[in-house]
Amino acid sequence: MTRFCVRAISALTLLLACLGVLVISYAGKAQASAQDPLHFMKMQLFFLGGSLALGAALYFLDYRLYRRKWVLWALAGLMVVGLALVFVPGLGKTVKGSHRWIGLGPINVQPVEFVKLMMVVFLSGYLGRVGALVRRWKEGFAVPLALLVAVALPLLFQPDYGGLMVVAGLSGALLLAGGANWRRWGALAVLGGLILAGAIATNENRMARLRNEGQNYQTLQAEVAFRNGGLTGVGMGRGMQKEHYLPECHTDFIFAVVGEDFGLVLTGAVCLAYLGILACGTVVALRAPDRQGMLLALGATLMICAQAAANMAVVTHLVPTKGIALPFLSYGGSSLVTSFGAVGLILCVGRRAIEEADSPEAPGQRLVSLT
Repeated sequence: MTRFCVRAISALTLLLACLGVLVISYAGKAQASAQDPLHFMKMQLFFLGGSLALGAALYFLDYRLYRRKWVLWALAGLMVVGLALVFVPGLGKTVKGSHRWIGLGPINVQPVEFVKLMMVVFLSGYLGRVGALVRRWKEGFAVPLALLVAVALPLLFQPDYGGLMVVAGLSGALLLAGGANWRRWGALAVLGGLILAGAIATNENRMARLRNEGQNYQTLQAEVAFRNGGLTGVGMGRGMQKEHYLPECHTDFIFAVVGEDFGLVLTGAVCLAYLGILACGTVVALRAPDRQGMLLALGATLMICAQAAANMAVVTHLVPTKGIALPFLSYGGSSLVTSFGAVGLILCVGRRAIEEADSPEAPGQRLVSLT
């Protein structure tokens, strides 16, 4: 079963990525310059190459390395420094009043995408290291809380509430799955929710989004795309919404382009693909050889599927508009690289589980302490 799940995740993610490149090849033409209408497709292929390289590296790297103390310190430092760099003049890039990107020549890096993946790696390694001590105040609450606060503050000031909610949700899920005291974290979640609600309530622009007052142009155009597409779609590249009617059609709203061109048939298949990744990732997590592997596979799976669900909810107008990419499909290097990084981590855990199951030795004899 684990072998099947590993192969299924590999196949599904590659198919989604290929679909993304195909749709970007024509959806991005309206956004690209006249000199190079295939600019976004070429860049996505470049990002895809780097993403596959990272995924392969993480697949072959022994995940037990992540519980070493120096690795944990390095991950924590990279997360905090990476989020702070967006505020450095000349390096950080401001778009529509938000400080979320680092400009590296022609490439813009969004640190929060990497923070999501690194948080999963950090917490799985940390919780695997502390073991049963997670029930204590210091190990199970104070230390993780200190890191979450250090990560949350830059996200609040960027501001990136969507990224903050994803990071906080992933962290909470992993801490609870790792055995942390649910009462402490539940009380903190309520407090954090109240603070976030206050920040939204004091900003008229965000309140207008919640009330759908003049801020729903994109979702209205996405609804038009889905209606035009119907059951089977209008045909590849024949949809009209990509012709400057639907902003960000090759990034956050690429799902609507798929719906218009290929109809409910393919959008339903895309949803089933993410459900397949969720089911197979959960199986890999449950069959992991140790607690760290279980948490690592679970966190990486949730990172992919929660973002996919959030993006689809935005595009279908179920929740207010928020900039969340659709994993594997949306244009953008940061999202694509971290999504395949998450896949590499899941497959790494699956590989270890298969090796443990095939080995005639007892599992405890094969595990080497890295603490």
